[in-house]
Amino acid sequence: KPAVDRELQGAAERIKASKKPMIIVGGGARYSGARDILKQLSEKHNIPLVETQAGKSTVEWSFSNNLGGVGILGTAAANKAARETDLIIGIGTRYTDFTTSSKTQFDFEKTSFLNINVSRLQAYKMDAFQVVADAKTALEQLAPFLEGYETEYGSLLTEWKTEWLNERDRLAGIEFTRDGFTPEIKNHFTQETMNEYADVLGTQFTQTAALIAANEAVSDDSIVVGSAGSLPGDLQRLWNSDVPNTYHLEYGYSCMGYEVAGTFGAKLAHPDREVYSAVGDGSFLLLHSELVTAIQYDKKINILLFDNSGYGCINNLQMDHGSGTYFCEFRTHDNQIMNIDYAKVAEAYGAKTYKVNNAEELTAAIEDAKKQTASTLIDIKVLPKTMSDGYDGWWNVGVAEVSESDSVQKAYAARAEKLKTAKIY
Repeated sequence: KPAVDRELQGAAERIKASKKPMIIVGGGARYSGARDILKQLSEKHNIPLVETQAGKSTVEWSFSNNLGGVGILGTAAANKAARETDLIIGIGTRYTDFTTSSKTQFDFEKTSFLNINVSRLQAYKMDAFQVVADAKTALEQLAPFLEGYETEYGSLLTEWKTEWLNERDRLAGIEFTRDGFTPEIKNHFTQETMNEYADVLGTQFTQTAALIAANEAVSDDSIVVGSAGSLPGDLQRLWNSDVPNTYHLEYGYSCMGYEVAGTFGAKLAHPDREVYSAVGDGSFLLLHSELVTAIQYDKKINILLFDNSGYGCINNLQMDHGSGTYFCEFRTHDNQIMNIDYAKVAEAYGAKTYKVNNAEELTAAIEDAKKQTASTLIDIKVLPKTMSDGYDGWWNVGVAEVSESDSVQKAYAARAEKLKTAKIY
């Protein structure tokens, strides 16, 4: 579906009048095959690209102006651009809660919106100027109208991306210590509790270090699939996809248990590639029956199981909003941390399995798994609270208005104050 002249003229006028536009690459950009024209426009006019979960890997991470994910699960680089921009060009995005940080990510006093979307409903969002058209077709039509235009970012995009790469290196190198350790998710667990987890799980591996090590070990053309828990945040921020269309996240409803089933589906679609499920222990327990299906039909999948013995993301949300830890740690009736042997579970199904507790073991396991013809599972023991934290994003999570707890009352007051900065529709 092409754009009409009125839409193209209006879009061009708004872009050329802006000083610091930003392109949000949504799922529609990916589905329309808009990679080449996005790179062309971004490079020619020095416009930053930021990604949604559905749009990630439309343009490879190595492209200089790709600043990564935006919003609640975004990179510091992308969220800096979101604060600076005066025009957001939404390409095939639905502006979900996570992309907009519950409608608080942008400066609505100075920022306007231009949406290119094949769905008129989505194009209307954020009071945008609407271009109701296929993303790739519309951008190709728009390109001649922008001749001679350049943004005022200068070297900022390079500086922001370099800063983020340095931060990613820091997250990759975090090492646990038994005294004075501060995890990325601060002020939740005491050092004593962290030591208890390290002892029971037999690990000092941090989640960010584990995920980045896995990213660097898999082949560039392999496909990663994820869905729920803290891993979607780590994946959107830290998993660098250097081959287009190799990143697949179910993030409409963060459907726990989709990871293994989705990986099986990815293998059916791409039988010649290695496919990896990035799944937490919580999601794995809820649903992993397609591992048996994959083994049954000889369709090799690889499961990267990050085990922190609990529903870590929900536990973070509890404790960040005034509550204590409440039935999200996997503990026995007498409060002992559980250490479940997931490798043995998968082995019983017929998978090739590995147990790892550090980056060297994980890299070796992935390399060996590449040689296998059967499905594999790598049981990665990681410490809780060592996932990445937010970078200037905010999520509107409900908090009780009436409570006897001081911490809940403070959390409610903080939420109410933050909502004053949110766009109300």
